[in-house]
Amino acid sequence: MHELSLIQSLLTIIEAQAEKEKFTRVNQVALSCGRLSAVEPSALAFAFKTLAQFGICADAELKLTILPMKIHCFTCNREFIDEDADPTSCPHCRGDQVVVTEGWQELQLLELDVD
Repeated sequence: MHELSLIQSLLTIIEAQAEKEKFTRVNQVALSCGRLSAVEPSALAFAFKTLAQFGICADAELKLTILPMKIHCFTCNREFIDEDADPTSCPHCRGDQVVVTEGWQELQLLELDVD
């Protein structure tokens, strides 16, 4: 369960920012990750709740946005968004020369709501 290590790293980053920016409470943490990042949302939420319970994120709400996969087709030179976990062909031309251009990213901290 790599979600525990991801959240531990995230909390370390937040604590460092808290020292630097002098905030004492986090109300909301907004994250994003790509569909292919292998992050399990429920495991991430559990890890956050468990690891954050005694720090400045103890009462914070975790918001996670799963980014769709954006695919580029070299055959017809179009981009499309795919919900499939393994895109192998273009829905426009049925070409098989496709590559994932977005949606593979690991966890990203987008925004903190702090006091």
